[in-house]
Amino acid sequence: MRSLLCVPASQPKMVEKALTLDCDQIILDLEDSVTPADKVAARAYLKDFLSKVESKKKISLRVNELSSTFAKADIDLICGFNPQPLSSVILPKIHSLEDVKSWAAKLPANMQLEVQIESAMGLINAPQIASHPQVISLAFGPADFMASAGMPSSNPGTPWAEAANALQWPLMQVVIAAHAHAKTAYDGPYFQITDDAGLSSSARTARALGVDGKWVIHPNQIALVNEAFTPSPAEIAHAKEIIAAFNASSGATNLDGLMIDEASKKVAERLLERAAQIHN
Repeated sequence: MRSLLCVPASQPKMVEKALTLDCDQIILDLEDSVTPADKVAARAYLKDFLSKVESKKKISLRVNELSSTFAKADIDLICGFNPQPLSSVILPKIHSLEDVKSWAAKLPANMQLEVQIESAMGLINAPQIASHPQVISLAFGPADFMASAGMPSSNPGTPWAEAANALQWPLMQVVIAAHAHAKTAYDGPYFQITDDAGLSSSARTARALGVDGKWVIHPNQIALVNEAFTPSPAEIAHAKEIIAAFNASSGATNLDGLMIDEASKKVAERLLERAAQIHN
């Protein structure tokens, strides 16, 4: 998984266009990007759209926060499908394992859940949240997290220059919590839509921290995120060299001045697995 395109469910043309784009997952959003006045119409559209859609893409639905007045209608929509067209449900603003359990009890049995970590409490409880058997991923929500943590910002999800790298630490905690339970970790969106250099830098930093993919909020962001999260031919070739060198040795060995050991082999194997998943 590389790019996850979040599309407002209130904009049918954007939803249908998403099916033609090179994103790996489509997130149909009923939460923040849909105004309260538009939520009823958006659900009605999704009921029709999802009952007819045929796509090989993973399609998920982001619901409204469970404590909101809109959550019950979202639950009714999901539970009303037979067969179930959704690959997963995206749960926003999850603060604890109990929040996940509450959602799981209300949704179809064995529905895959993807959790957004968007608060200080959610970050503290991320390892427990990731332990739930129906949770398949954690995603970091930078803008809401900054508000929860009291971090000032002139742009959504962007710390002041004095603490430019401040979000790397909570993002890394999300990665650790997710991977400790063999779950996937995603970075949230980059909100400056026309800043290609900033987006590429953000995506590459996320990948360097062990993140598996990144949310995007505009079609123009897909290619740059896909590029950042796709192992390059040089990376693939180097990984194969590492594995071959280790397999030809009786233990730790030297490859062009670099010590190669079992840990090096595991990192290389993981990169090749990722490349194979992307190209399949």
